[in-house]
Amino acid sequence: MTRYRVGIDIGGTKVALGLLKSDGTVVRSTVVPTPSFAQGEEAFVQSICTALHAMLIQKGDTLSQIEGIGIGVPGTADWKKGIVRYCPNLFGAVQLPLADLFEKQLGIRPSIVQDSWAAAYAEYEFGRHRQTPNMLCITVGTGIGCGVILNGKVFGGALGTAGELGHVPIVFEGRLCSCGRRGCLERYVSGTAIFTQAMESFPEKLKDLPPKAESVFSLAYAGERDALSLIAECVDKLAYGLSLAIDVLAVDTVIISGGVSVHKELLIDPLEEKIRSYAYPPWAKNEKLQVLQASLGSEAPMVGAAFLTADQIC
Repeated sequence: MTRYRVGIDIGGTKVALGLLKSDGTVVRSTVVPTPSFAQGEEAFVQSICTALHAMLIQKGDTLSQIEGIGIGVPGTADWKKGIVRYCPNLFGAVQLPLADLFEKQLGIRPSIVQDSWAAAYAEYEFGRHRQTPNMLCITVGTGIGCGVILNGKVFGGALGTAGELGHVPIVFEGRLCSCGRRGCLERYVSGTAIFTQAMESFPEKLKDLPPKAESVFSLAYAGERDALSLIAECVDKLAYGLSLAIDVLAVDTVIISGGVSVHKELLIDPLEEKIRSYAYPPWAKNEKLQVLQASLGSEAPMVGAAFLTADQIC
């Protein structure tokens, strides 16, 4: 009987589920809208489990073939206890026993990890630039996440909160963030932030377009100056935030993942030069620094979640 792993990436607007082989190959996957947490935690989990069962039965597979399940969440997770400790964009400031809830529904206890840690691990283990021992993987989507690989392991830190680059303030007394502070990077560079700022600056140009960052990028590709200017400002702020992280961690590789990462020309290509413009001189001239698009694309958090376990976290 073929054995698989399951990866589940719970995002702010959608949930990606995948069935994977041991080498990281995605056998089957599906994407469903993120259920409303307002319906209650058990109903929330049940909706995702229903999507998982539907994906499995497409080819006659069953839970008995699953050797492990991993779930990535857009917030701080206690991977040892299976608890979501803080997830302001989805669950709020809660101590959510997510592993217990899924185990009750599925009979299998999943691992619970931060989605950006999962994305970083996927790129390290299965990506085009695999086995790069010291790197940052930035997930730019509904919010901003960051996974840190140091000496070949996902760095969790003594507090279990490493990588919260999205909640590093870059503007003093700036925009109010969902975490309760002001000026966080996430409020200026995430997909949500890009659309919010566009609606503040040129709402008339977004009329009749879908209310998401993709609409801003579409205008930019069409040569709309206001959209191009806004995206350039976002790139500048992302570069500033990344330079702070590199100052502290001295990694030589930055990988950009998440839904917004598909816009390589506008978002990723200008980043390396911008980062160097904010750099501490000794590493600014280091030719090893590289900024890359995630090779696993938007599937990286789902792939990493399927395989990231406590023994790969330090």
